[in-house]
Amino acid sequence: MSEYSVCQIEFSTVKKRKLYALADRLKEQESEVIDCCVDFVVAESKGNGHGRVRALMSRRLKHCALSCVSQTKLLGCILQRLQSGEFSEQFKDQLRLAMHLDLKQTSAACVRAASSELAHVRRYAAWGDTAIHHRMTPGA
Repeated sequence: MSEYSVCQIEFSTVKKRKLYALADRLKEQESEVIDCCVDFVVAESKGNGHGRVRALMSRRLKHCALSCVSQTKLLGCILQRLQSGEFSEQFKDQLRLAMHLDLKQTSAACVRAASSELAHVRRYAAWGDTAIHHRMTPGA
């Protein structure tokens, strides 16, 4: 994993190209790659394109075997981002991952976020609530 050792350095210094290459390796289902991608998704880096890479990794992590620790880490981080409003572009992909990990907790977080003072948080909470209800509707 030496070529993809981004977990051992500050994520804000990693080039976007290397992060996309790491996301592409999720298809191989290697535990080191999965762990590294989980670490990146929960990192608070704000580099060029990091929101898009986080979205891509979130979409791909839904198809990976995640440890309980990784699931808890991802869910806690994503739901905290929803509550605080500290998220960037394509956050819906992270919310979809949270729904995949724990629909009940994500639903509760959306209900809480619906009363936020921040308009963008209320919008994402409403979107999440609609998406959750759609998932729970038979035949949807």
